[in-house]
Amino acid sequence: MPPTVPAWRTRAERFDDIVSLEVATYRRHLGDVVDRLDYAVLDVPESDPTPWEDGIPQARFFPLDRSTGLEGRIVLYRRPMEQMAPTAGTLAVLIHMVITQQLASFLGRSPEEIDYHNHG
Repeated sequence: MPPTVPAWRTRAERFDDIVSLEVATYRRHLGDVVDRLDYAVLDVPESDPTPWEDGIPQARFFPLDRSTGLEGRIVLYRRPMEQMAPTAGTLAVLIHMVITQQLASFLGRSPEEIDYHNHG
């Protein structure tokens, strides 16, 4: 297949595409508040789970120095999420759920309150 065909994209690139689409959709739904955070993807967590994390984390929130203009970074861990959701459809749903949970936690709101799926 030529590289211009979507199937040519790697799993990591497809994962990044889903994350980018989610962030863009939340930007339209919630506005500029979404831009107060940075979003990153790593293959796996760089440290062992903390005592309050159940198993391998799917994402973590890291506060940032406000002088950077950003208040925090949401890091999504690709491989643990791919293992939990092996198909493209289930992976997209899982990424949506994790980003929704992380954003809601940052905003001090419930995931149901901010989820754009609940606001047709």
